[in-house]
Amino acid sequence: MKANGRDITSGVLGVYFDKDRCVAAALKFSEENDIVNSKEWANFIPENGLDGAGSGKVNHRYGKPHPNKGGTRPDMVGRLVGPLNGMYGKPSPMRGVAKPKGKDSPLYGRKRPEGGGKPSCPVIRLDDGVEFESVAAAGRDCNGSTSGITKCCIGKAKSAHGFRWAYKELK
Repeated sequence: MKANGRDITSGVLGVYFDKDRCVAAALKFSEENDIVNSKEWANFIPENGLDGAGSGKVNHRYGKPHPNKGGTRPDMVGRLVGPLNGMYGKPSPMRGVAKPKGKDSPLYGRKRPEGGGKPSCPVIRLDDGVEFESVAAAGRDCNGSTSGITKCCIGKAKSAHGFRWAYKELK
């Protein structure tokens, strides 16, 4: 590649099922075209028909069966799996006490316990002075996401959805 560049093409001279005939044809082609000395060829040694293409043998990296195929996984040897395990079907002691779910939960019907969370902060669209009661309302008005508007308000972005934004208190 260094001597001749990357402009290289390869071709098939023929398909041979006999190794001796393949080698004889390759050597004859090498001698007739002087592929070692000619600048038209990328070969530095005479072609023997066996070095470039597959010789019918499987590549050493492909086609090998898994060593444990049909057997057990090495990491599962000696383990008690499934019903043989004494803890099978029992709750894990690592998970702690089960919490009530569904309608039994004290948090049922509320997004946050005791009305927690941050109160919404009014937002102003600086380009035309339109005020919104929250970032979510501004995002709905622009048919876009709220993350870009929030980034503009805190100074991490210059604009979102084609407008400049700011919190009303920080303006």
